[in-house]
Amino acid sequence: MTPAPPSPDAFGVRAPVRVGMVLTTMGFGGVPEVVFQLMRRLPRERFAASLCVLKREEDEANVSRDRRDRFSEAGFDVCYANESSRKIDTVASVADWIESAGIELLHTHSNRPNVVARMAATLFHGSGLAVVSHYHNQYDDKWERDPAMLSLERRLASSTHAMIAVSESVRRHVAANIGVVEDRIDVVQNGVDATAFACGDRAAARRALGLDEQRPIIGVVGRITEQKGQEDFVEAALLLAIERPEPLFVMVGFVEDAALQQRLRQRIAIFGLSDRIRFLGNRDDMANVYGALDLVVAPSRWEGFGMMLVEAMAAGRPIVATRAGAIPEIVTDGVSGMLVEPRNPTALGAAIACLLDDPARREAIAARGPGQAERFGWSRCAELVADVYDRALLRAATGSCVTSTG
Repeated sequence: MTPAPPSPDAFGVRAPVRVGMVLTTMGFGGVPEVVFQLMRRLPRERFAASLCVLKREEDEANVSRDRRDRFSEAGFDVCYANESSRKIDTVASVADWIESAGIELLHTHSNRPNVVARMAATLFHGSGLAVVSHYHNQYDDKWERDPAMLSLERRLASSTHAMIAVSESVRRHVAANIGVVEDRIDVVQNGVDATAFACGDRAAARRALGLDEQRPIIGVVGRITEQKGQEDFVEAALLLAIERPEPLFVMVGFVEDAALQQRLRQRIAIFGLSDRIRFLGNRDDMANVYGALDLVVAPSRWEGFGMMLVEAMAAGRPIVATRAGAIPEIVTDGVSGMLVEPRNPTALGAAIACLLDDPARREAIAARGPGQAERFGWSRCAELVADVYDRALLRAATGSCVTSTG
């Protein structure tokens, strides 16, 4: 099986390189957004992108039509791999797609695609197929639960032509675990469309979410999962609620861990605070979410990037976050937010109280947010990825990889 190589036309102009992106699912989380924005902004005279999705998201009832269909509506071909409980079947399905679509550069995204799709790519050894793996998070939890995946990651590095990490923190994490020299991993930070999060009328935003127009509202935005630290947020809220009857605490995001949510609901109910600490579910109207919040909290226990932090800054919202993973690369302590140690609800609550009690400081941090968010642009992100592609294509043509010397 060999992807058909591009050939110049009659005037010697080379056709765009056929890029194949691979996602686990189009469901919730930041990775599908990154892939969509990259595909939109890669220079089309140089790269023609299509998408393969390993898993359908019918079981995620709240996935919007826009989220599922916008790739096709933007003119990109979308293929779903043949679903199976056996990884080998998925590998074969991805290999069939690589061949039929004539993929010349395979760009895999996050844990499962980085293994499954790159295993498929090994079937094209010697064909000139370039392979780029993209790391969007820290994967300690996944690699500890499934050591075989980490073992495969280490072996697949020898047939990978470029690696991308979304932050310096993730680069260090990947290099240490996979055994690749840090300099061989490119850091490309995610972007944000600042205009999508511009906040309008605060009262209207709160009405859209069914929230009180007068009370201070503090919120967490992110999937309900151990990584995002909602447990620490709830404990901080319980501490604050004892002395402060005014604030309302909300959590916005898809429920990835239903058992965790149930434990948190029970904990909140024990204190009789179900009316003051609420789950708002997943929302598509993020401008309203940020517009309704007085303070955005990111109590993450680990974090590869944290797109919601950039979104909050673009929306001009003050932030309290942990120093977990890449967060200090995104939020400058004392400038665009306040940082505390992770897994410390007492410190988290103290920082929230500090900003609630100091409107001038809160407003100064909020005012600096949009300027700080300007560092993160999708166009710049796509330019950097295109440069990575050029190097990957050269390595594939010369038979070298990220583990090669020199």
